[in-house]
Amino acid sequence: MHKGNNTKAMSLAIAFFKGNVTLSLIATGVLIGVALLQFVPIVGVFFLFVYPVLAFAIQVYVGRLTADVTDEDDMAERAAESTLGDLFLKHIDVAVGGFLGFFLIFFTLGMIFFLLLGTSVDFAALSRNDAQAFVVSLFTTGNLITLAVLLVVGTFLGYVFPGVMGEVILADDFAAAFKKSFLLLSPKFWKRTFNGTYFVLVLVWSLIVMAVSFVISVLGSSIILLPVALVLVYLLSLYNASVYIFAHDALE
Repeated sequence: MHKGNNTKAMSLAIAFFKGNVTLSLIATGVLIGVALLQFVPIVGVFFLFVYPVLAFAIQVYVGRLTADVTDEDDMAERAAESTLGDLFLKHIDVAVGGFLGFFLIFFTLGMIFFLLLGTSVDFAALSRNDAQAFVVSLFTTGNLITLAVLLVVGTFLGYVFPGVMGEVILADDFAAAFKKSFLLLSPKFWKRTFNGTYFVLVLVWSLIVMAVSFVISVLGSSIILLPVALVLVYLLSLYNASVYIFAHDALE
């Protein structure tokens, strides 16, 4: 499947979910359980890394199906044949490699961010929910321009990210996935994203993600509607997986 769009990605996500509702609900339950284990003293640190790897593994599995299936019916059939082991473990090496690469990249970028701003900006004000003090510190220290530049850089990396994720999802193994993640910092790769098909795909995707994330945050504030919010989180991850593959195809 090539040159897909957001509508197709959404249809494939729904098809996978409906093709094996039991699998999807169990997978959601597993992720919730792992997320809760993050709060357990000492061992919680371990599950802090397990959760994103398992979530990544699901996207790798569904993304690869997106690249292979012919239509929604085919996706539903493949979902019906899938097991929990397939979902979490079939491509776990790729998930670990991609996660480790992105972790190193964003950890390094985060450190640079705080080195540039942390010595003079009152980040502690954010922990006190004192937004006014934080904004004042930005203006008085003259770092507002630096922050603006960093936000622009972050936005651009977010634009490139779907294409990189497509490369990682289709990687052959741990080493390849780890290496592919660093395409996020490659000017040569950036140039490939400067085309209309990719731009429209990512622009619409970003708007949909923002809208759905808002709905999830609203639903998640209610205990009664929380299960619906959690299912939407899972569906959003399936949708993202398909978009990443289409983003990859748009670069070819």
